[in-house]
Formats: sequence, structure tokens, C-alpha cells
Amino acid sequence: MTEKKTANLILSRTRRNQIYLPYARKKPYFEAIAAGDAEKISELSQKNYEYPTALFNRCGTYSEAMEKMYYEAVGAANEMCLIAIQSGLLDMVAYDIRDEFIKEFDNAVALPDLYDLVHGMAHSYAVKMKYVLKEKKKSPRLARMMTYIEEHLGEKIELADIADHVGISRTYASAVFKEELGMTISEFILRERMLEAKRMLRDTDLTVANIADRLGFCSQSYFTKNFTGTEGMTPVEYRRQFG
Repeated sequence: MTEKKTANLILSRTRRNQIYLPYARKKPYFEAIAAGDAEKISELSQKNYEYPTALFNRCGTYSEAMEKMYYEAVGAANEMCLIAIQSGLLDMVAYDIRDEFIKEFDNAVALPDLYDLVHGMAHSYAVKMKYVLKEKKKSPRLARMMTYIEEHLGEKIELADIADHVGISRTYASAVFKEELGMTISEFILRERMLEAKRMLRDTDLTVANIADRLGFCSQSYFTKNFTGTEGMTPVEYRRQFG
């Protein structure tokens, strides 16, 4: 099926299913993506968490609600993709995020699943935009190092690997971070991991052990120690309060 036919099919089904969320409801998401504000997306996810229930209450059956939310999700994928591109994200990166999440929409079996996926997609766009905006403000070398760290948060990140990635010495790599960001590379890595950990604790059902493993910590206890030291509470306490 051609792209034009696919677009027309989505449009016709969307109209038939009467999915017309007002722009005012979508605008905060678009603004957060354009600003690279991933934290705002998480706030919106918490604020609007009753939406799947409200949608179901407007429908005659659960399958009808799933169909409506599916096409709403596909529409959101295209809208968010365009917002990200207009804000400076590379076309192919934006399209890859869109297509990957649409595949996930096809596998969703419940309204909350679709809701979480849409917000996960918005969060992914916002995170990518955060680094696009940083790259505009920072030196090219720093931007490339920050991107490398972002893409390898779940692995053991060595200073030598970061420096080699941009073709500079370890000493100079450390100096660039300190001068432009006012923090060491280790501090930056920990900060980024803690931001992602908080998102996972709020927006997923992953266990603390799973989160620790996904973020490259050697053990759950070491992750908990670092999290508590930076956030002033344990991961379990954070999830209880904000999840």
C-alpha cells in the first residue's frame, strides 16, 4: 500500500471514529517536545492518566474504545513526528521513532498500554530534542560526547571510549565537560542515569533490579545507593510518591 493510500485510510477511519481531540489538549505535548522537556511529558502522563477510562466510558464496548484510541495514537505519532522535525530533529530519526512506536501500537492489548506507548513516544521525542537543542548551544565535540553517553546509558561507559569517539585525549575530554557544563563526565553520566531512572519508576512497572540493570549499574544495591544519594529517597519511596 502506498504512503498516500495509507494516509487516506488513516484519515477516513479517524473521521469515522470521531477522534478530534481539541488542539488545546495537544498543545502542551507539542510544546514540551519542541522544548526538549521530557520531565513535562512525564507530568502530562500523570495529569491525564484517567483518559483511557474516560474514553471507554464514551464507547459501547472495550473493542470500540481500543479501535478509537489506536487511530488516535497513530494520528499523534504523525503529529509529534512533524513537530520534532520542525523543531530541528533529523527527519530519519523522527520517522524511525514514529514507525517503531506504531509497530508497538499494533501489539497493544489494553487501553492503558496504548496510553503508555503514546506518552513513551512523546518522551522519546522530547529526549532527542533535548540533545538537539544542547548541540546548538554547545561545542560540536561536547555535543557528540553527550550524544554518545545518551546512546550508551545502559552500558559501562569508559572515559577512553568517549574520548576516542570524538578523537581527542581523555584529559581534553574531561576539560571540555568541566568548562562547558561545570561538571565532570562521571557526574553528567550519573545525572542522565538518574533522570532516566526516575522516568522508569514513574512510567513503567519495571522492578528496581530491572531498572538498575538497564541503566548499567553493577547491582541493585549500588543503584539504590546512588539514587538515594542524589534524590534523598530510595527508588521504592520515589515510586510510591510519584509513580
